[in-house]
Amino acid sequence: MGTKKLTELIVDTFLLLVGVVLFISARGIDTGTALGQGSDFVPKLCTGLWIFLSVCLLVKELRTPDDGTKKLGINLAVLILTVILLFAYIYFLNILGFTVSSMLYLIIQMLLFVPAKLRTAKNIIIFVVLAIVVPLAVNALFVNAFSLLLPEGVIFG
Repeated sequence: MGTKKLTELIVDTFLLLVGVVLFISARGIDTGTALGQGSDFVPKLCTGLWIFLSVCLLVKELRTPDDGTKKLGINLAVLILTVILLFAYIYFLNILGFTVSSMLYLIIQMLLFVPAKLRTAKNIIIFVVLAIVVPLAVNALFVNAFSLLLPEGVIFG
């Protein structure tokens, strides 16, 4: 078995296991309401979707013939920076709040993932607009549709 296929199988299995652990954790969330959807609905929905997609990836990889490729094609620096960025996002979530932290996280993550040749002024404007609009829309959705408040933070709360 090629290194690439083995790595894909390991990653897909890991994603599936993480999804199952997150779903089990979401089952422990207090619903907080007797009527309608409780605060556990969205985490269960998201982790259920995570598990479904992980199973799809795993099945796809199992059905794909092994080409014997030894190259992984992983940019280790980007992976490490993404993990650091995720921890920074979690750290600043209570300080800056969901909206501001998410805006900063999204713009940095998009710039990190996009190759340098695609970091044009037009694309950066698109990234900034997305980084502003998506957290605002998610916050509005949670507040208005689910009646759930996301962290406001100490500074911008």
